[in-house]
Amino acid sequence: GPDFGLHPTMGGVQNLFEAGNAAFVTNVGPLVEPTTRDQYFNGSVTLPPQLFSHNDQQDQWTSLRGSVPSKTGWAGRMADLIRDGVAGQQMATNASLFGSNLFQSADETVAYVMGPNGPVPFTGFSTTPGDILNEQRLAFLRVVDAAYDSVYERGFAEVQRRAIDAADTVSTAIDNARDANSLNTVFPASQLGVQLETVAYLIAARDALQMQRQIFFVAVGGFDSHDDQNQNQPGLLGDVSDAIAAFHDATVELNVSDSVTAFTQSDFGRTLTSNGDGTDHAWGGNQLVVGGAVNGRDLYGSYPLLQIGGPEDVGGGRMIPSTSADQYAATLARWFGIPDTDLDIVAPNLGNFSQRDLGFMI
Repeated sequence: GPDFGLHPTMGGVQNLFEAGNAAFVTNVGPLVEPTTRDQYFNGSVTLPPQLFSHNDQQDQWTSLRGSVPSKTGWAGRMADLIRDGVAGQQMATNASLFGSNLFQSADETVAYVMGPNGPVPFTGFSTTPGDILNEQRLAFLRVVDAAYDSVYERGFAEVQRRAIDAADTVSTAIDNARDANSLNTVFPASQLGVQLETVAYLIAARDALQMQRQIFFVAVGGFDSHDDQNQNQPGLLGDVSDAIAAFHDATVELNVSDSVTAFTQSDFGRTLTSNGDGTDHAWGGNQLVVGGAVNGRDLYGSYPLLQIGGPEDVGGGRMIPSTSADQYAATLARWFGIPDTDLDIVAPNLGNFSQRDLGFMI
């Protein structure tokens, strides 16, 4: 077949690929059911709503909602499915280092949200005896722990107490992990690099936090390259490559690389046509999967014919996905421990596709 390559700034990912620790899933994106160009244009197929819209397609990727609105994400549904088996964990199954997100929203479980360096401490507090800020902290705790008649007051106080306790527990675990397991791996000082370094130390603290199954959410933006694409894209791609390569190196150093998988999700690919100084919103794109449990050094799915007006182009070089985001998610969910009978809960449109496992995980 044809030769494929990576951008010259992505040497870290190339090395992972050649070592068998990385794979690509090609032309994957949100679909409700298999779709052809003719079906798209004659309206004989159900399509995800609001194609080519950032917010809507982010929601599609993270919730797999298809044509039905959803308040939960597929990571949140996985956490709900395994909640009885991980009740002893001292931190939630889902943890975000980039704010609240639909991906980790659930019916039964609650994601723990922290900053890129870990839990954000309560300002104006101290734990030093005799310090006025410690007195303020103790006074606040007395307010939180007081007896309240209203169920709303009790609920609000419980949330505050849980936030304080979680911040103390997780921050202490990260600090102890940094002291005991100072990593030799050097992470980029970028937004993504800082987040992934914190995740690495959270994994190092897994025994202290009694963690068994975790899903971490990190994110980085800047890829909406309508303008200055040639100037900005190399640095963006290089940062993703360097940060993910460093993260994998850290999991090797921690001897957990076979138990940790990093994967990408994005709104959509970009058009094959130019808008003058960049590209526009498209549909199918390529996603990266990295880890010791990945069947690496291979491309999964069907790579499209990159032809304007070709059999997969719905206009301007927007490729119809040949692999659905549901299939991608289901393959990862099966590796995570979700039984086949529950995969349709995680990926509601999976039943519309013949292949339930894409094969990129061992």
